Amino acid sequence: MTERHSETAPASPPPRRRITRQEQEPASGEVTEVTPGVLRMQLPIWMPGLGHVNMYGLVDDRGVALVDPGLPGPRSWSTLKRRLRSAGFEFRHVHTVVVTHSHPDHYGAAGHVVKKTGARLVTHCAFETFAEASPPLGPSEAADAEREAAALAALLGVENDVPPEDFLPSSGAAAGPFSNPTPWGEAQSNRWRMRGVILRAFRRLFIAPRPTHRVRNDDVVTLAGREWRAVYTPGHTPDHLCLFDPDSGALLSGDHVLPTITPHISGMAEGFDTLGAYLATLDHVAKLPDVGVGLPAHGHPFDDVPGRVADITAHHVERMEKLAAAGEALGPATVRSLSRELFPERHWG
Repeated sequence: MTERHSETAPASPPPRRRITRQEQEPASGEVTEVTPGVLRMQLPIWMPGLGHVNMYGLVDDRGVALVDPGLPGPRSWSTLKRRLRSAGFEFRHVHTVVVTHSHPDHYGAAGHVVKKTGARLVTHCAFETFAEASPPLGPSEAADAEREAAALAALLGVENDVPPEDFLPSSGAAAGPFSNPTPWGEAQSNRWRMRGVILRAFRRLFIAPRPTHRVRNDDVVTLAGREWRAVYTPGHTPDHLCLFDPDSGALLSGDHVLPTITPHISGMAEGFDTLGAYLATLDHVAKLPDVGVGLPAHGHPFDDVPGRVADITAHHVERMEKLAAAGEALGPATVRSLSRELFPERHWG
């Protein structure tokens, strides 16, 4: 039998599928004990590229300590209450709040929790927020502000988006730090200006957290009936704090070590080598004695902290080599032109 062939136009490539990372998964209602005395409770967040934040509950005979209690606003707050009840606790059982660093999805509800419970608030000594609270809102106003910020965050996560002008500050309006020119003299992109609008909506929602217990590297914090070591890990932010339990080898890693994405490195610390600090402190946590399970702020717990550190370090080495090659090829170049050698077009700006 003769095989017959017909000429057809070449098939178009299948549409590119977005890879969903662990950190992008929506918040689950499940409460799980991830290491003895440590409960994982997921809260919803509306930050671009993320689906949840892990709030950890460290249980002892006094009650519970909460690590990173999520964003402010009615949705997160009601979920936090439900998660506590599912774990068998009420607000009266909360004696401590720990915030790993000064990003809103980690400290946003901390002020509310402390006000309601009288709990102590533990941060690194360098902790400071970049926004003070506005006058408190009523419930309906708070819900409106949260919806506005969530809608903006969703737009920021869309490829090739054209932000509606309605969301942008009017000409000449004070728009916070993201309305200013970049350090290399160009205007902020619409994407960054929209982040400024999100921050303004956020300020209307939260109570500014006031740390009562500021720690330094290697200080001891007693939680879950045992002593945790404070591990100062600047890079993602200048005030990032991890907590290490030498007994179990567990590391509350915040955003310093995440399971499937590479944490971004802060550009907000002028005169401070944030990437150098990040790589050095990555190496430090990988060498903690008998470090085992990583308990990240986003994504699932993972077993091999040193292995994940090696992957993240290799990624940064590869990116630095790519940047060096781009510099050699282009010669004197602007930040914009170099960034376009590093990132796909959908991320330009």
